[in-house]
Amino acid sequence: MNLSFAAAFSCAFLVAVLAVAGCGRVPDPPTRGAAGPPATARSDAPALPKPPMAKYQRDLYGKLEDCVADWGLAGKCTPVGTDAPERARGAVFMGPIYSNALRFEAQMATRREAFDQGYAQQVDENPSNRAIASNEVRS
Repeated sequence: MNLSFAAAFSCAFLVAVLAVAGCGRVPDPPTRGAAGPPATARSDAPALPKPPMAKYQRDLYGKLEDCVADWGLAGKCTPVGTDAPERARGAVFMGPIYSNALRFEAQMATRREAFDQGYAQQVDENPSNRAIASNEVRS
């Protein structure tokens, strides 16, 4: 009985040691050709569409006061040349160049600049458009 107890104890001890030793073991990765789901070919995600090209514009004004009301600074308003084609549309001044998608943001930036330089008592946060027309700027 002593011998069978010692053998049973040794066997149980060996099983416990192997169980503890195997707890931290990371399983081996499956080898190629092993049974399992077939590997699928890697497909790249479709390319994202390119954003549209930004378009830039300048507003045309019949009076300097209208340009200043929109942009805040007379320095941002450029006189239209006497032989310029914009004159035929009634323009005397052109506002600054801006992205057509960001007109309001550009307007707020120039108005804040006018305020910072002391040309305006306050920043008008309301968008305005006193332009008589708008021209696309070609590069």
